Amino acid sequence: MSGYNSEHTFMTPLEQNVRIIIQELGPLGAFEKLIADNDALILCDRLDIGRKIVSERTAIYIELTRHWAEQQHALLAYDKPFAVVALGGTGRGEMTPYSDTDFAFLFDGALEGNSFLLKLQKQILHSDAFQKKFGFACEALPFSLDDIPSLEGKQLNSFLDMRPVYDPDGLTQVFLERIRASYNPFDHFLHVREFWQGQWKGASQRSEDFDHFDIKNDGLRVFLAGIWTLAGKEFVHSHTIYKELKDWRDLDAYEFLLRIRAFLHSRRSGQRRPGAGGNHPEDIMTFDDFVSFGSLLGKDAILAAQFEFGNKVRAMLFAARRRIAIFSQSVIRHELKSQREVSKISPIVYGLGGLCMNVDLTTGEPAEKSRHALSLLLASQRYNTSIDPVELQNAFWDAGDWLQLTPELAGIFYEEKGSLASTFEFLSQVVGAEERLFPGYGKFESSLDGRIMVERRSLRGKLQREKIRALEGFIETGRALLEKATSSSQLLSFNEDVNIPVEAALLDSDFIAAIKLALKTKRLPLTEQDHLKLYDESYPLHERFASGFSGISLDDYYQPFSADGGFSEHTIRIVKFLIANRSALMRFTLSGLNDAKKVNEFSSLCGDEDHLRALFVFTCADRVEWESESSQPTRWFNIKELYSKALKGFRPGVDPSRELTAAGYAEDELAVLKDFGQDFFGGMYRRYANRFGPHLLRLAQDTQFNDCKSTLLRAGASTILGIAARDVRGLAATITGLLWQNGVRLTQAHLFSSSNHNLAIDFFHIEPMGKSFPENMARIIEKRVNEGLVVEEAVGVSPPKLKGGVSLVEWRPGQYSLKYEGNEDRDGLIFSLTFGIFKYLNANIFGLTAYKTRRGVFASVYLNLPETISFEEARQLVENHF
Repeated sequence: MSGYNSEHTFMTPLEQNVRIIIQELGPLGAFEKLIADNDALILCDRLDIGRKIVSERTAIYIELTRHWAEQQHALLAYDKPFAVVALGGTGRGEMTPYSDTDFAFLFDGALEGNSFLLKLQKQILHSDAFQKKFGFACEALPFSLDDIPSLEGKQLNSFLDMRPVYDPDGLTQVFLERIRASYNPFDHFLHVREFWQGQWKGASQRSEDFDHFDIKNDGLRVFLAGIWTLAGKEFVHSHTIYKELKDWRDLDAYEFLLRIRAFLHSRRSGQRRPGAGGNHPEDIMTFDDFVSFGSLLGKDAILAAQFEFGNKVRAMLFAARRRIAIFSQSVIRHELKSQREVSKISPIVYGLGGLCMNVDLTTGEPAEKSRHALSLLLASQRYNTSIDPVELQNAFWDAGDWLQLTPELAGIFYEEKGSLASTFEFLSQVVGAEERLFPGYGKFESSLDGRIMVERRSLRGKLQREKIRALEGFIETGRALLEKATSSSQLLSFNEDVNIPVEAALLDSDFIAAIKLALKTKRLPLTEQDHLKLYDESYPLHERFASGFSGISLDDYYQPFSADGGFSEHTIRIVKFLIANRSALMRFTLSGLNDAKKVNEFSSLCGDEDHLRALFVFTCADRVEWESESSQPTRWFNIKELYSKALKGFRPGVDPSRELTAAGYAEDELAVLKDFGQDFFGGMYRRYANRFGPHLLRLAQDTQFNDCKSTLLRAGASTILGIAARDVRGLAATITGLLWQNGVRLTQAHLFSSSNHNLAIDFFHIEPMGKSFPENMARIIEKRVNEGLVVEEAVGVSPPKLKGGVSLVEWRPGQYSLKYEGNEDRDGLIFSLTFGIFKYLNANIFGLTAYKTRRGVFASVYLNLPETISFEEARQLVENHF
């Protein structure tokens, strides 16, 4: 006889019998005897005892766990509500030899700092005390009432079959009531259906295969998909659904699979080997398992009888597989045919064709129809579920004539689940709909710009969705990385490259929504820049008319989005900032040198760390393919460096040389390396300080040692030639000449000098080449520099003559730039400029850039003049000799 004991805990007759045996033999003795008895039952020839086997086996674990929990509760004198419950297969009473023991601890208070919980975990997790006393491991997870809102997916589904094991305070029922009040039945249904679509449906169509059969995933869970679909409606235990089944043969088929699983497990040996997601290698049936069923008759049975019995079991097994497949498929299809409601207050339902409205929306007021239509888009995105195509002729019929802004539009942008890009992919099918929401969009999506003219492959609307999808990918990847890290500081070390996904994941919902809206509408408001470009005839027509399609000023364009579209004023301010500065990072990094003045100007433009990060992530998504890092590695190196330096400015107090200290450099050694200055240690090149450190220290400490060290480096998509050497006159000209002579083009270089130790550490960015970089280039440079030859002798040839305009201008107070503008190819250009500076100006070069646009070729070499030459004298020398 079963019932509740004085502690409100349900106990079956089987469990009552286990309790008696525990009293007679002790916990370990009872476990060993009862498991042996159950193992013997598994090996008998009866086939209709699947439920008996699993119920008796589960009762052993449940009663022993209850016995332990009861003892500990009394011994440790915990006076607050506490319960032990069984979940999943243990809660259903369906354990077989290699099943998991699914138990959980329930508390109504905080878990952190709970000394009672820590003492329990010390026995079950941090030692083998429990296992030695009871014979099995119990890895129960703790949950508090505060955890209930975060339960989802597989974990929530396991609570569906929760039953109390030890519950003196009735806490199990409190948990159930809380779950039922907070869980989303439609979310649960989609979780089950996702697995059905992904694995279980396919498994049901392979019911005649017997070379490989996962009896849990491709058998038992196929049946449970139907059970959970029904149980999830009101969040009731699977046994409740078992009792309501119309045809008892469906449950019989399932219990026969439990019988076979128990036999299959009895053929395995060794420790349980759980896999990901509760899967077990012990559940995989192969051909040898399928032909072993005759052994159930015992070794004394004649071979013919074993053979016939094996045929009988196989026939029953294939029949059971077919039956459960039909059962679950019919349950799920019936749910969809009847249209599963998304919520009790929503007119949206889920049918065989996808999400749809169960009301007619072909008539009604535009505002009401718009709210319904946008709600359908929001539901599709939130649940990552397609909309029934029929809604193109229902909810969205002629939406291009009446769709208008409603608060549901903001919901689509703020929604963290699903894909906004996919939402707009669906809406793009409705002629004129996006124009109604985003004025100017109709002209934009069919317009031409530089990318369209080059790629010639798709409309701008499709490219725009690709950018939003890239942003979504950044956020998803970044959140996964942050979740794995013990702290975000691990991923934001100043010794590491800037991690775009992590930066995206650090943004809050207002900033993410703003970036999405900015990507969607970037070319629609009319900015001052758009207005000026429109009348600049130096640009081709497709560039002059590539933006500002609405004709509405930036200040006015977004006003309706906050007034009618549901966006917060904060979000709209961020959007306007992003649109106004959409090219800021590209513009600021054109020169390539991110000195303190430029960093300060850029930081002032952004104002704070959040706006800085938002602009950086927006730019990364906006340029994910066009002008991306793979095609412009040097520009993106500069973008990341500018971002990194600006970010550091908002986080004062971080020592950028801390990695060198951790690497064991002494104070006097650090002084040598720090002599290269803040521009070196504050930027992206600091990561190479440790790599070149030993060589630079030897140069500083040994006056007889003069060797140059040259190494090829990788930074993202950038290929960089790093060189550590004595700071000899003409070094830059020699290196640029050798690179030119070997067919290597430069895009920029940063050259750092140690003023007190006469050392140089230089970084030359190599333009992506159609052919591979010369393997011996680094060795050639080392050899020629080490020979101590003058530039012409080291390179072997004189530089080509310049054809274009060259001028010397003051770049910063006391710093100058030798600028070139022309139309010639860049081959030899940098060598000519650096050679001229070496020969005529005797100046110190600290940086250079070179790039090509449709307007010509541009180059700048940044230098410090010697004290013996004034700026005017230097300008005259440039005019005479360049």
